[in-house]
Amino acid sequence: MHRAIAAWLTERPWRAALSAAFCGAFAPQMPMPFMILAGAIPVLIALYFDTKQGLIMAGTAAAASTWLLLSVAPEMPWLTAGVVGVIVAPVLLALLLKRTGSLNLCFQLTVAGVTAVVIAVYATLADPAAVWVRLLNAAIQQAGAAGLHVPADTGAIVQQWARTMWGGLAALSLATMLASLFLGCWWQTLLKAPGQFGAEYRQLRLGAVLGFAATVLFIAVFMTDSALVGSLAWIAFAALSFQGLAAAHRSKEGGRLNRGWLAAIYVLLIVPISTSITVVVLAIWGFADNWLRPRLAQGARP
Repeated sequence: MHRAIAAWLTERPWRAALSAAFCGAFAPQMPMPFMILAGAIPVLIALYFDTKQGLIMAGTAAAASTWLLLSVAPEMPWLTAGVVGVIVAPVLLALLLKRTGSLNLCFQLTVAGVTAVVIAVYATLADPAAVWVRLLNAAIQQAGAAGLHVPADTGAIVQQWARTMWGGLAALSLATMLASLFLGCWWQTLLKAPGQFGAEYRQLRLGAVLGFAATVLFIAVFMTDSALVGSLAWIAFAALSFQGLAAAHRSKEGGRLNRGWLAAIYVLLIVPISTSITVVVLAIWGFADNWLRPRLAQGARP
């Protein structure tokens, strides 16, 4: 099915342009899956044809999202900028992939880039949590006005959520950008080099530098009450969950994991009630894989 979708999009470039614009228009309302598709289609076009066409597709999707966001939320330009960045970033990563041939480098740079943005937010804003306190309180008031039951004292809960909401948003953005990049790459290889994407994805790894930073970060979470550290932990969990998923695919390829279990992992990721637990389990798996894989590989050599 996915090969048929990729073939249909590349057969007539205008189909990809219209599809990207359609997904971009729905992305702010339904991020999953429309925001991922809005980024994946330009990636496919950039890799299959050329970067210029991919950038045009990304611009089309971003313009549709911008028009909608500015019409419904003109008081939040930062949200519009963020959505545009999430849609355009995957095609820029596709350009890097074409030049370097390293999917893992794209993965590592995306993690580092999102981390830098969150650090910049906390360094720039005097009270980073205040933005989310206002938005969360407004959402609670709207829920109450709509007739939903709202606890009388929500102040403490709002304050707790607001402390690390920037990290939660960054983790979601990271997952969306990487999902768009990976989906677009997979579509392209289905048409030109079946199996190539899987081989590259199974080698996904944070590496020593980012892995060490994640280790220090997790230790710091238990030793400090810093909102910045808590926000960065969200990003680390999201990044490591991708590596954990890559490790699961590698285990399946090596015959150590049944195909049914791999399918179950994806189902658990999609079902909202089990998503957070599955992400944590995959992150733990990814963390172990990041440090143990080199030793396992050395031990396997004759």
